[in-house]
Amino acid sequence: MSARNMSWVRYPSRVSTAVEDVIASQGIISRCAQVYVALLVPVSLVTGLFNLTTFTRGRARLGRLDAFLSDLTVTNVLVTLLSLTAANRPDYLATSHLGCAALSFLSNVCYFNAQYVQLAMLFVFLRQGPSPCLRMDTKGATGTVWGLAALGGCALCSSLGVVSLLGTSGELHRPTLCQLDPLTAWPEYEIVKVGLGCGLALVLELAFLTLLAIQRARRDASSAHPAVVAITLTTFACRLPYNVALLQRARLKLQGDIGSPKDELLLSLAELALFGESCVNSLVTLFLHKPCRLALLTLPGHLFRRCRRGGRPAAASPSSEDRVRSEPRPPEMGLTGR
Repeated sequence: MSARNMSWVRYPSRVSTAVEDVIASQGIISRCAQVYVALLVPVSLVTGLFNLTTFTRGRARLGRLDAFLSDLTVTNVLVTLLSLTAANRPDYLATSHLGCAALSFLSNVCYFNAQYVQLAMLFVFLRQGPSPCLRMDTKGATGTVWGLAALGGCALCSSLGVVSLLGTSGELHRPTLCQLDPLTAWPEYEIVKVGLGCGLALVLELAFLTLLAIQRARRDASSAHPAVVAITLTTFACRLPYNVALLQRARLKLQGDIGSPKDELLLSLAELALFGESCVNSLVTLFLHKPCRLALLTLPGHLFRRCRRGGRPAAASPSSEDRVRSEPRPPEMGLTGR
């Protein structure tokens, strides 16, 4: 693939002459970013850290499903932290091409890792049913940890392959406006990312969900674990608009067009929806996964007992006068004894 110059690509809001469209789109994305940072980011971080604490305390009884969900929890927390780069929208993060490539690499590792872990979770759940996934099998959980390490390696390789298509290797120290999927990347960047993270992966997920629905219809309706299905459907709903927007951006690049402020607005909104996936999945894990739900239900009782112990007055130590009174006195010698 021959290198080509993408320096002509600009954000439409920076060069467009349609001032009213630019102001309207920037106002919408600014309000949406403020709501995301004020509401979804704290909820995602608190919920994710609570789930991670629950999994860490119960690591001696960690089952297969717990191992999958703990990996997704760590990924969700990292994605939430990376999403803070979009907190100042409609402005973009000012950095160098090298810093932007590093951010893109980290975000793509989280992106592909979450997708691959969900595929593996669905496959294991479909092949073995819910009971083996939920049982407290330390040996099975150990094998799952090695499998998760392999999936992390695959996500790392996929991210390296995608980042190699940024096309900025010759100008790493030049300043640029950055988002997690850089605007000035080659069109192949968006195409390969959508193909690896959405195309094949989501087709397999839909196939697994269909087979799972057939399996659930033949068995008891309660046999399917709700957290597995809910996380898969949430990921599909949050990632589909963003991947469609990425393909739209690649099409515009291939046509030599920078697009309109409306295209920029749709991509920014789809990006916030993608970040919101982490918050929703953390809440799904908290409310639908039994160990996390039980930990949440018992939390008020633990806090109440701790507050009672902390507020109980300490036992008063006896004073010196009381000690003197309680000490036995030696017998007094009478006059006859002198």
